Amino acid sequence: MEIYLFRVDWLHSVDQGVGADLAGNVFEVLLPKLPGGNKAEKTMALNDKVQGFYERKGTLDRIKDFNVNSFKRASSTTPAKLKGCSAACVRAIIPFVQELADELCDDEVPQEKAIKSACKHLQFCYQALAKSSAACRDEALYSSSQAFALQFQALHLAGDGVQFRSKPKMHIFLELCSQPGVVPNGFWCYRDEDFGGPISRQSKMKGSWKNLTAYSGHAFDMFFMKNEIPGIVEVTV
Repeated sequence: MEIYLFRVDWLHSVDQGVGADLAGNVFEVLLPKLPGGNKAEKTMALNDKVQGFYERKGTLDRIKDFNVNSFKRASSTTPAKLKGCSAACVRAIIPFVQELADELCDDEVPQEKAIKSACKHLQFCYQALAKSSAACRDEALYSSSQAFALQFQALHLAGDGVQFRSKPKMHIFLELCSQPGVVPNGFWCYRDEDFGGPISRQSKMKGSWKNLTAYSGHAFDMFFMKNEIPGIVEVTV
């Protein structure tokens, strides 16, 4: 893949890709270790930990409705995945996933030790995006992404045949992290994604002809109704 022609977006390949996959699988594996008489009660205990983490870290991008369905398998053949939240929320919860693994995983159990390692290496990838990591970014992204993928695959092979199964976004993630000189947060599309939501809601129509021209016209009409027309102000220097 020529990454300089076709940019791989971190939001889709990591936050909504391998990051969400890791979080969902880790929550599923570690849920039995939490207090509670059933899955719903254990999920409430997990949510308490999540909310406590948010408060301690002052996290703004929070999962608003964390429940059993937030990481439930879609089917018996589909691995768990964190869903029902924005990519920014997934990005913000990755440090918690590592914190939870460090707290609950036993190094004497190979699977749990591998979970801790996978969480650590993905967190290293996120940390490599910081400006302070610029000097070693290429090496950190490459080595940590490779280590993460190896641990993820090992967990799948040691699991039930469904957990921690790699998806195509894992390959895209590895491609992104293997390109020297690429700074993923220099071209990610968080703002574009956020802008798309309000525009889609503003374009929603009931009845009438539903085509591109109609949707666009309706969006502009709604904008004019909700906002004052900007005026031209002459500035003298």
